Amino acid sequence: MALLLLLLAACGGAASGDAASAANGAADMPTEDAVATDAAAAGESADFSAVRENAKLILNADLTLETQNYDASCTAIERMTAEAGGYIQSSGSYGETGDRTASYTLRVPQEKFETFFSQLGETCHVTSSNRWSEDVTEQYTDIETRLATLRTKHERLLALLDKASEMTDIIELENALAECEYEIDSLTSEMRHYDDLVSFSTFNVTLREVQTLSAVSEGTGFGAQVAQAARQGASGLTAAVRGIILLAVTLWPLLALMALAGIVLWVVMRRRKTAAQAQQQSMTPPDDQNK
Repeated sequence: MALLLLLLAACGGAASGDAASAANGAADMPTEDAVATDAAAAGESADFSAVRENAKLILNADLTLETQNYDASCTAIERMTAEAGGYIQSSGSYGETGDRTASYTLRVPQEKFETFFSQLGETCHVTSSNRWSEDVTEQYTDIETRLATLRTKHERLLALLDKASEMTDIIELENALAECEYEIDSLTSEMRHYDDLVSFSTFNVTLREVQTLSAVSEGTGFGAQVAQAARQGASGLTAAVRGIILLAVTLWPLLALMALAGIVLWVVMRRRKTAAQAQQQSMTPPDDQNK
């Protein structure tokens, strides 16, 4: 009986200890409210730049610019691209002096995207701009997975080829190896292409040479609209006068011929009129002339 009582007391003490430990463990575990609070705090401190670093994003921008100093603006764009660590993928220029247009495809490091975008707006007059991103994280991850699988397959084929003794087996294994290597090279090239697009953002820039910069709306209010209409009217009048002058200069040979023809016609008409008056006087009787 004494031994039985001692065993029961020991079991009871162990059960109490386990219960106390469980209670302490439950007290140490964070509650749902605490977890939610921590998650909210983490969300508030989240930074989009960190998300962009982890994701595979291709950044692009299209800009249409105007300038009254074409050569200086072209030089500035090319200099800014070099200073940002980028390069000119393609460029072209067409048109005559006073009405030229340049087109650029610029590649700039992704970390310089925002800075370069702002610099373009400060250098030239922006008439339109658009920027967007393309998330290729899923495609990139899929390529990585397929590459890992193919490399494992390549290693196994090499191991089998070392052990193969039959000529037919060797030929089949070599064909399988060639096909596997081709797929690896293709996927590797595709991955490098994605790496290039992600590492360097693409800017498509159109630069136009103008005599008067286009008016850009500064608001949606009635006053802003009136001011914009006034600027557009003044610009339109200036453009019309300039166009008339340029047209006159362009057509000066024709205008000179027309002026010469007008002078000749006036002289002929004057002579005819004078001759007609003289003939009329000669046909008038002398008595009428005396009267």
